[in-house]
Amino acid sequence: MTAAAPAALTTEQLGVLARAVSRAPSVHNSQPWQLLVRGTEVDLLERREVRLRRHDPAGRDRTLSCGAALTNLELAVRALGRDCHTGLRSGGDVVATVTIGRPRATSTRDYLLYQAIGRRRSHRHRFIHNRVPTAAHRALVAAGETTGVHVVVPGRLDKLAELLGFAARVLRDDRAYQRELAVWTAHTHGWAAAGDGIAGDALGPEPVPFAGIVRPGTPIPDDAVLADRLAAENLLIFCTGTDTRLDHLAAGAALQRVWLTAASKELAGSVITQPLHLTGLRARLVSELALPGAPQAIFRFGYAAVPAAPSPRLPLGELFPPR
Repeated sequence: MTAAAPAALTTEQLGVLARAVSRAPSVHNSQPWQLLVRGTEVDLLERREVRLRRHDPAGRDRTLSCGAALTNLELAVRALGRDCHTGLRSGGDVVATVTIGRPRATSTRDYLLYQAIGRRRSHRHRFIHNRVPTAAHRALVAAGETTGVHVVVPGRLDKLAELLGFAARVLRDDRAYQRELAVWTAHTHGWAAAGDGIAGDALGPEPVPFAGIVRPGTPIPDDAVLADRLAAENLLIFCTGTDTRLDHLAAGAALQRVWLTAASKELAGSVITQPLHLTGLRARLVSELALPGAPQAIFRFGYAAVPAAPSPRLPLGELFPPR
């Protein structure tokens, strides 16, 4: 007797998927994704019209963002008690297709990560202290180690400080870059804001590296002070063996698993990609820090002194393209 085909999701279940995807982190909170539902297949689309010409000219961060959304999508499917299989796409608007399978019990780990989706925030401030339990630190590294992605605890912090400080000074003085950044930070404020962009109250007067995003008034310490501050941080660098679109997707998905693991352990975090877009800087990082591949993102984490506000979100209806 032939087994019945997996049932399509209900409207309510599709809402669960949409809410999970909408809560993924993205470059400048641009939310560059949509969902196309075809029965038991869900395509994750990259909105290529979302362009940050100065910050992300090649669209690498946009694809990393879609990778993070893919992790949330898979976790939401599993939280609904369904199996799923994901196929990544190397070209076109569809970055991945998630095929929804038969009923399957949700694992405790997947459920905890799914529950953390709503608690994850970008903490662009200092942490209370740098003492993260060893077991928690190891769990974060393990959560990001997948095929083709390596999670590295950086050494040679003096060299890392030198490179990050140089990048910060260049970006702070780049007027065209700062004009673009201002567009993405000027129109969203408060806990109840709707839309895209970085909420103005999520950014403060913190210096590098706590600020995460360098603006015209961001204080930049000298290299020795910055090295000391990096030593007091918990940092992970996400690297890939090659530097293709599939690598960017995989790195974004791994980063989100690490971030959700952190949130499930009451840790806060934020991502630094801004300096990685300067010409030649990633190659210098590979050389100076002996990295095992191309650096895609830097993740800092710890215990937050105060909770961060959630970023504004586009209406859920905008996640589904018109037919």
